[in-house]
Amino acid sequence: MPFIRRTPPPAPLLDPEQWRPQRYGKGHGRTRDSIIEPSWGGVRVLARYDGSETRLVDEDGVDCTAEFAGIAGAIAAAALAGELILDGFLTVEPTQLGDASPIPQEWTPTTGQIMAQYLVGSHVASHMATPERQIDPDRSIAFVAVDLLLIDGSRLLDIPLLERKRLLDGALRPGELVRITPFVRPPIGSFVATWRGAGFRALAYKSPNSRYIPDSRNDDWSILPMPPQ
Repeated sequence: MPFIRRTPPPAPLLDPEQWRPQRYGKGHGRTRDSIIEPSWGGVRVLARYDGSETRLVDEDGVDCTAEFAGIAGAIAAAALAGELILDGFLTVEPTQLGDASPIPQEWTPTTGQIMAQYLVGSHVASHMATPERQIDPDRSIAFVAVDLLLIDGSRLLDIPLLERKRLLDGALRPGELVRITPFVRPPIGSFVATWRGAGFRALAYKSPNSRYIPDSRNDDWSILPMPPQ
């Protein structure tokens, strides 16, 4: 009888309590349909909201809720669902100039508007000539959500990223301490100058159809240096 190779069954999904942030891979880089976001600095965490409280767990599985209690409380206040697991960053970057006004994910912005209205406020033009502007360490830390992994008991790991983005947009009420990352599709053109002026030095490229693999590398996500002007 010939030897028959059998495909092993897929590994069962980890308990959501064991999930850790998905790691960036080497990826496909720039493609025509990539979702492109600023590459945030700071501490990467999963924020788990259970309907009353939020817990923050970093990439190593360390609970850092007590250290960032104000952020945890702000996420709980911003939640528009009964249960959420969010991937995001604890960072001072979005509070440098501080306008919390949201933009719809489906909105098509004019040149430069996406960061001016969403991330750094209407004063961004006055800072565009100072691309080496440094982060002010005395500004408030904020949580910037980049992905949504679970909502009201429904796991979204196998849902395409673009759909997760749309669900994320309706899952949080943005404010000073809670933001949702902006994203654009190619061509990005002058957005590069706008984001560079806001202090970013790299971009995150993500496939719009990518799934989320907790605690694993995903080559559908990659970080690349800011392209030259």
